[in-house]
Amino acid sequence: MLQSTDNGIKNRLTEPSAMIAEVKRLLTKGVAMDQIALELSKQFYIDIDLLNAVLRAMRKKMTSGKMDENGKAQTSASIGDKAAA
Repeated sequence: MLQSTDNGIKNRLTEPSAMIAEVKRLLTKGVAMDQIALELSKQFYIDIDLLNAVLRAMRKKMTSGKMDENGKAQTSASIGDKAAA
C-alpha cells in the first residue's frame, strides 16, 4: 500500500465508491476478506460500518456467483465454465 506523504497523517475513507474501489484492489492483490479491515486501517481512517456493509454486499455477490474471489464480476460464460468443471 502507498504511504501518505504528509507526515503520517491518514486520509479518511468514508465514501462508498472509494471504499468499494479499495476493497476490490485488496482482493485482487490476494488479501483475505477477514484481513481487509486491518489492511485498510493501516493507511486510512475508515468508517467501519460502511466497510462492514461493503464486505457484506461483496460476500453476497460472491455467494450468488456474480463475482469471483478477486472482486471481479463474472461473465455468464465463466459461470457456465465453473458449472461444467
